[in-house]
Amino acid sequence: MEYFAWNGPIFIIAKWFGPLDSHFHTGSVAVMQVVIVEDQAMFREFIHQVVEQDLNLRVIGEASDGVEAVEVCRRLRPQLVILDILIPKLSGLHVARTVIEEIQGCKVLALSAEFDQTTLHQLHQLGVHGFVDKTAKTTATLKEAISLVASGKTYYSDVLRETISAMRQTPFSFEKILTRRESQVLSFVGGGLTDLEIGKIIGLSASSVQSHRRNLMKKLDVHSTPELIQFAQDKGFWKPAFNQMELTHSYHIFK
Repeated sequence: MEYFAWNGPIFIIAKWFGPLDSHFHTGSVAVMQVVIVEDQAMFREFIHQVVEQDLNLRVIGEASDGVEAVEVCRRLRPQLVILDILIPKLSGLHVARTVIEEIQGCKVLALSAEFDQTTLHQLHQLGVHGFVDKTAKTTATLKEAISLVASGKTYYSDVLRETISAMRQTPFSFEKILTRRESQVLSFVGGGLTDLEIGKIIGLSASSVQSHRRNLMKKLDVHSTPELIQFAQDKGFWKPAFNQMELTHSYHIFK
């Protein structure tokens, strides 16, 4: 009798309140929701591990190209996007702009193993919350960058700070002497497009494009189309690697 009298209340309590271990929470704390955009599966998995196991944040989505990234971010509306800039189909720069403009309060931490003056300048202009040079930094640096950006601070690798500082001090840097339209035309010149092809993409006549091309050559002190193409590629206005991607005019971030 003592056995049943002792265990009866225990059974009733468990049944009334449900599983006991589910009621030992003192309160829930919202965990930051993260989307990872990276085309290399192994590195994407590594970032996922750092985010969830080391930093206790929550990965709610992943993408391996720019088109998928925009769709995933629009659908899931994360609080932080960790974004490789050099991804297929749609530029990481375009993805960053879309996220910053459309998802209020969402932070963007950009990653890249390749960079140039134009890309770094555009990242700075877009207002990304952090940038990590994938080639020169350690796992500890990646953790620090994610942690800082997630907490509302910023993190910028030395290469970004040094490039922006140098451009500000140089009176003839392209950001100071080229108009937005000239920069746009230069990007397509760097891709080897003709005046007619460029005009069709950006809505100008071939003669207008040709006029911009002449102004570019004068301002940049180059004297032939091959030199102009080389300048555009050296400065990152149009990376050779982009030719391997599925590009449309919406790829470029200039409007």
